[in-house]
Amino acid sequence: MKFRVIKQNVGVDISKDDFKACFYQLSIDQSKRIKGSKTFKNTKAGFAAFLKWVEKHRAKDVEVRITMEATGVYYEQLVHYLKDHQDYYLSVVLPNMSKAYFKSLNVKSKTDKIDAKILGLMGLERDLGKWAPMSDNLRNLKQLTRDRVSLLEQKTALSNRLHALKHSYDPHKEVIKRLNQQIRFLKKQIKEVEKQIEQLVDQDKILKERVEKICTVKGLGITTVASVIAETGGFELFTSRGQLISYSGYDIVENESGTSIKGKTRISKKGNKHIRRALHFPAMVVVKYEPEFKNFYERIFERSYIKKKGYVAVQRKLLILIYTLYKKNEEYNPKFKDQKNDNTKEEIVQNCRQDTMPAYTG
Repeated sequence: MKFRVIKQNVGVDISKDDFKACFYQLSIDQSKRIKGSKTFKNTKAGFAAFLKWVEKHRAKDVEVRITMEATGVYYEQLVHYLKDHQDYYLSVVLPNMSKAYFKSLNVKSKTDKIDAKILGLMGLERDLGKWAPMSDNLRNLKQLTRDRVSLLEQKTALSNRLHALKHSYDPHKEVIKRLNQQIRFLKKQIKEVEKQIEQLVDQDKILKERVEKICTVKGLGITTVASVIAETGGFELFTSRGQLISYSGYDIVENESGTSIKGKTRISKKGNKHIRRALHFPAMVVVKYEPEFKNFYERIFERSYIKKKGYVAVQRKLLILIYTLYKKNEEYNPKFKDQKNDNTKEEIVQNCRQDTMPAYTG
């Protein structure tokens, strides 16, 4: 019987230097076959060779789907190249989504070749969403917010060197002078970058409106909110809070086995470090000025007596709040829970009154 293709998908596992591709096809009787597997260079020449390879192996009358994972920045050049050169159905999945699929297949080994094979199978079996490129504004915003972090790190390193030198024996005046000059220069650059971030947000009316509404939370500023939105691509790939928490590395990891091993729970940190860094200081500020967050922090601290654990919990809560406000395009309402509880109580009272009222007899 001829293998009649009804669906085809190429799984791609990409790294800094190269990427592995596995071409899967599905027939009308639901049987699967691997049409081919190959490794390509992560360069424009490699991308062109990949396109020729796909066109050679594809069934001409069936749509080509390509599935890859959003790991780091290495996938970005390939996915944009494919978008510009072919009308393929591109899917970029979050790492936690592919990890869950890997677990469902009970796959024990993990290599680039196996990853490409599983991603190919995943795109064949699942109805994955179609990838859309990040807007120019968000892409530029991401570069600017990361540049700001890099400048801040350089300034901190120089400030530490200067502090150590000043407290050393007989410090050289010219060295101190140069360090001060470098620090002043970095401070100037940081202000310039922050101004460029604000200008970029102002240029996008929709983005500006949402950022301003999120910034009604005392402790959240434009640079923090812009960083989170840029790092998540405007939350385009996220359909749930759980996905966002896992992507940011705030998901909880437990160290427990039977009755003998009961380790401490901690966050995985296997996610976007830029988001966690952006929320580090705002979490400390919001605890001072927003009663809901202050009460939340105190409850965590009373249970653990660990300040860091409380602040990490606040960071996670802040991230969910930013996500919710951005999606709903709403301002922060600190009394929302109280109003919700009051409305619920009122509904209960009304229902009780209706249930206890005597029936109308006419």
